[in-house]
Amino acid sequence: MEIHSERAAVSTQDALDRLTNLAGEVLDVPVVCASIVDADHHLLASSYGLPVPAALLISYSLRLHVTASRKPLVVGDGRREPLLAQSPAVRDGTMRACVGMPLRTKDGRAVGTLLAMDPKPRRWTTPQLDLLGKLSALIVDEMELSGAVRRAS
Repeated sequence: MEIHSERAAVSTQDALDRLTNLAGEVLDVPVVCASIVDADHHLLASSYGLPVPAALLISYSLRLHVTASRKPLVVGDGRREPLLAQSPAVRDGTMRACVGMPLRTKDGRAVGTLLAMDPKPRRWTTPQLDLLGKLSALIVDEMELSGAVRRAS
């Protein structure tokens, strides 16, 4: 049974990586970071454009805010956003624009975030925000399906 569980975890990480990469490519942003706490309370993380540890460090305060509020965060220029203006990533130019989508389970629990970040200010479009919302739902669906597969194994 342990082999099935390991396969499910690898499959889940692969799916998370594919969805994170898709977001980066379709949105034409240099950095996307996804993080989620799975059914076994392990942190799964994926990053497009930066190594995972760097992306998690840069996005830390954003992830906390999005998870706590359970609402999307849309910022066109972090230098003009009081929540982000003092962030080291904004101050050094690593990130100016960002969108953070909460990853919520069917029962409404916030279990992670999907973040797109750009070092240049940008105007996020409704189709881009809709896409990130759909990808967020897909990530949660994949995690929940993976958890169900592990429980059935």
